[in-house]
Amino acid sequence: EKVGNRFDLVLVAARRARQMQVGGKDPLVPEENDKPTVIALREIEEGLVTNQILDVRDRQEQQEQEAAELQAVTAIAEGRR
Repeated sequence: EKVGNRFDLVLVAARRARQMQVGGKDPLVPEENDKPTVIALREIEEGLVTNQILDVRDRQEQQEQEAAELQAVTAIAEGRR
């Protein structure tokens, strides 16, 4: 019910599990010795994670990364003057 259908549930859970495994994101629920996929499903069940929430977080992180890169390039360019 929280995600829509089983296919979307699998995609959102896999995306969130990947964030925890590769992206170093912290779980939003107690780990309880569970694997990232189970943790992701529990987060979805509690309404803490949806596809829209993941999209917003990804956009925010991308904007922060771009701002940091721009700041670094500006600092390098100013140092060469």
